[in-house]
Amino acid sequence: MFSNYVCYDNKFYEEDKPIFRLNRAMKFGDGVFESIRVVSGKVKYLDFHIERMKKGLDALEINCSKGDIEILKVCIEQLLIKNEIEGGATLRIIAQRSGLGKYTPEANQVFFYIETERLSEDNFVLNKDGFNLGISEKVTIYPNQFSGLKTLNALHYVMAGKEKLESNFDELVLLNPEGFLVEGASSNLFLAKGKKIYTPDLKHGPIAGVMRRVVIGKLLQMGYEVEESSLVPSDLEQADEIFFTNSIKGIQWVASYAKKRYFKKVSTKLVERI
Repeated sequence: MFSNYVCYDNKFYEEDKPIFRLNRAMKFGDGVFESIRVVSGKVKYLDFHIERMKKGLDALEINCSKGDIEILKVCIEQLLIKNEIEGGATLRIIAQRSGLGKYTPEANQVFFYIETERLSEDNFVLNKDGFNLGISEKVTIYPNQFSGLKTLNALHYVMAGKEKLESNFDELVLLNPEGFLVEGASSNLFLAKGKKIYTPDLKHGPIAGVMRRVVIGKLLQMGYEVEESSLVPSDLEQADEIFFTNSIKGIQWVASYAKKRYFKKVSTKLVERI
């Protein structure tokens, strides 16, 4: 019988076996995480993800050396082999503060938990039916020094996902207190108008997404002008195209918002390039 493994603190365990007590990540959300796409058994944009993870750990004052990163990469490679990942999958890394203590930690060294999950699609696939888009009425993103990081404190995205399930929408746009567009429930937002592409400025509170970074680079290569901007809900209706990006789904296009209908020209070109 096939066993799926996880990697906890550089050791491998069968997924269904208990391996640890409550730790600081579970008690206090004390850490960051990365969700990474695997295509044909190969990890996509791993260096970008590790760079972002390291920035998050630095912001949380969790020590992570070059040696720790090298061990992490070896563990990722070994875990993919042990779990026989040869097609599409999600690779999730939780980087957390080690040791005990309550709010005040007793140590500041990083340790990692790594897991994989197989996906039905090997590569990124553009959604066949475009999303029906709405605006969240329950969740507000408050920009702060941690809002651009993928921290383990993600309750606002959980509640946005719950609101989305209970609504008639396929995706919701989250706003900040000033009424500016921030992001989707689990993705970064892009608006296309002519040869210009707009995405919310990081100062408004969106996650600094890896796929956001990749897509901006691809758009510039394709000859588009990209502007990180202050966008409001009325900009949605003025756009020719709206799409969302994240590291697992890739590109997801929007078909409708209010009474407006949209194209998927840029989305179709992008999904072929990422």
